Amino acid sequence: MSGQPLKKRGRPKGASSATISEVRQQAAEEKRQLKSEYNNKIIELETTLEALQVQYDADFLRLEQELEVLRKRELYYQQALGVRLEEVAMHLYDTLINWGDAELAEAQIDKRKRGRPRKTLK
Repeated sequence: MSGQPLKKRGRPKGASSATISEVRQQAAEEKRQLKSEYNNKIIELETTLEALQVQYDADFLRLEQELEVLRKRELYYQQALGVRLEEVAMHLYDTLINWGDAELAEAQIDKRKRGRPRKTLK
């Protein structure tokens, strides 16, 4: 610093003006623009998120209702199947009992003279 005047550094890189106040104003304006853009993007994303949440809730409710209908239908089918199986079981039971009674009656008719039944049924 031996008597030489201080050199001005010139305009900062990226600035359109050399004065510090103008550079600060430009930086503040860019900061406001970026903040505004980010806020708009945040609002847009929040709106999208809310719409997706509403859609999710509606789909979830619809699927729960469909599941309840399917459960009721399955219960109805199980009850109907139970009734039908009981009918079939009773029919088989009655058929087998009638067949057995008929076989026993036939065996009684085919007894030998002294009252001994045959060893095998015909």
